[in-house]
Amino acid sequence: MSHYADDFQMTSPFIVKLMNDPTGTIKGKENIRAYWAKALSRIPDLHFELIEVLASVDSITIYYHAVLGKRAAEVFFFNESGKVNRAVAHYNF
Repeated sequence: MSHYADDFQMTSPFIVKLMNDPTGTIKGKENIRAYWAKALSRIPDLHFELIEVLASVDSITIYYHAVLGKRAAEVFFFNESGKVNRAVAHYNF
């Protein structure tokens, strides 16, 4: 959690399903911590297999094999302090 800014926000279709939140967005580091705790309780052996990392000016995209046989791309945006302040996850469905 140390790489996230305190005002970090995350958007993912898994937030819609797991947290029953139609916006798919969670705001605040502590709320993200609760989301990951719930996710890990359901999938305790959660792991990802990296395919590629793509870089831009103030963001990176990580392309990987995700859960349930899915492929995913997550875009992480960095603030001026080098902390991730926003992430957006994309999955093939």
